[in-house]
Amino acid sequence: MSVRIAVLFGGQSHEHPVSCMSVTSVLNNLDSKYDVYMVGITMDGNWYHYCDDVALIENDKWLNSDNKEEIILSPNPNHHGFYNLTTGRIDRVDMIFPMLHGRNGEDGTVQGLCQLANIPCVSCDLTSSAIAMDKEFTHIIAESYGVPMARYKVFRKNNHPDYTEMYEMVTSELGLPCYVKPSKEGSSFGAHKINNFNDFTKYTDDAFSYDEKILFEEFISGTEVGCGVMADGECGLVYEVVVETEMYGYAEKYDGYKTNIYVPAINLTDEQMAEVVRYSKIVYKALGCNVLGRADFFASDRIVFNEINLIPGFTSHSLFPATFKAKGIDYTTMLNKLIELKLEEE
Repeated sequence: MSVRIAVLFGGQSHEHPVSCMSVTSVLNNLDSKYDVYMVGITMDGNWYHYCDDVALIENDKWLNSDNKEEIILSPNPNHHGFYNLTTGRIDRVDMIFPMLHGRNGEDGTVQGLCQLANIPCVSCDLTSSAIAMDKEFTHIIAESYGVPMARYKVFRKNNHPDYTEMYEMVTSELGLPCYVKPSKEGSSFGAHKINNFNDFTKYTDDAFSYDEKILFEEFISGTEVGCGVMADGECGLVYEVVVETEMYGYAEKYDGYKTNIYVPAINLTDEQMAEVVRYSKIVYKALGCNVLGRADFFASDRIVFNEINLIPGFTSHSLFPATFKAKGIDYTTMLNKLIELKLEEE
């Protein structure tokens, strides 16, 4: 009997569209030996067993399909699957592959639900997922392990000084330019480069619109580099992102706007690439990761860790699959390795 994998996509986060792009690539590259049970989650939090064309998912047109059944994931481990509200039956699955980016998917929430249901999840566990999603906690842990990071300052929406005082505190400690970003968002939502007070007020408001906790970080010159990590620490080749704009933002990541990606990196020495891999393994292990992640850094005269994404982009042009493809591991083989890793734990 083939392994039945529930592949989750969409979700209640600002990265819902990114998830739909990522999962399209996953579904189109999954080995045919698996029995796929597609689960679409709306922005309102409704879960559906989707039974129609994969091609409708990428642009979120799956929502208009009549070929879907409302379901809920049962926390009862005896069910080992989904309660189908349409048929009244339990749809059993062997494994869950959450291709959900950002909140309510990458942050430990779905991982915890899978733990309650006793269903293997192709993702790092609840604790590592929650910590990696919070940039402040990631800072604290990475720095405690000796991994260099940008200087930073944290403010909360319900308890911060007025913007004039905040601006003076941030610029005196971090200088200009600097960056602001929500603590628990991905895909560069709410992240901006600040050059002056007008930028500060506008972009701080925007960052707070995504999260009640935000970080200001010192500006680190250079390019963005990093690598993918799988299983117990197998790393892909080091990538390098070269953009013509001020930062590697949403358009640069998903629309290819003025972006060039090189795997392996072209402006790093062998020693620098080895340092990227070494730091990636340190952070991955420190957070308790054991399935997959993508560690991101800034590279100039030194290597500075930025963040780690535990459900990184999986589109055809995303960095995580690119780092392993350059190592000779194609997309389908990469997916098989991730799935087999969880099956071996059973």
